[in-house]
Amino acid sequence: MTLSGRTESRIRLRPATLDDRRMIYDWMAHSDLTEQMMGPPEFIDHPVPTWEDFIADYKDVHFTGEDPSQGRSFIIELDGLPVGHINHGVLQADGTTELDIWLAARQYTGHGYGTTAIHLLCEYLSGYFGCTRFLMAPSLRNTAAVRSYMKAGFVPSEEIPEWFLPDYPDTLVMIRDEKQRSKT
Repeated sequence: MTLSGRTESRIRLRPATLDDRRMIYDWMAHSDLTEQMMGPPEFIDHPVPTWEDFIADYKDVHFTGEDPSQGRSFIIELDGLPVGHINHGVLQADGTTELDIWLAARQYTGHGYGTTAIHLLCEYLSGYFGCTRFLMAPSLRNTAAVRSYMKAGFVPSEEIPEWFLPDYPDTLVMIRDEKQRSKT
């Protein structure tokens, strides 16, 4: 299964495998984008996770596909080249799930690849699992992420689901509601 965009045919999502897990971790923890998301100097309150922490958070099921209701990771590919990671969390009974995304390197930012990947994953989750609400939760300090998520149809929200655990003291909860989008 590969997910590809109608408007940006160069971007595809392919299910990540256990063999991809270390690469995905390195993109998050050791790239030239890491300091935009976590760790010093800007994110002293949100240290870079260790490999062990990452494995505890991104369990095998994210990479095997054996139970997508518990979460699933995908590789963002540009013309077949891996350029990032996107995932969804547990599929909640009310049709909501949390998404997370990061790109492999700064050279892949600013081209709409992440925004396209978000659209693709939302379309997939809506079509196959009936998800109607998507949550993303960047730090307010990550202004590039906030702008990208807004381009992908997310709006800031005061609503915080009871199952949600924020990563940052300045977490901005952003929601994309497919039911609201269809009314506009």
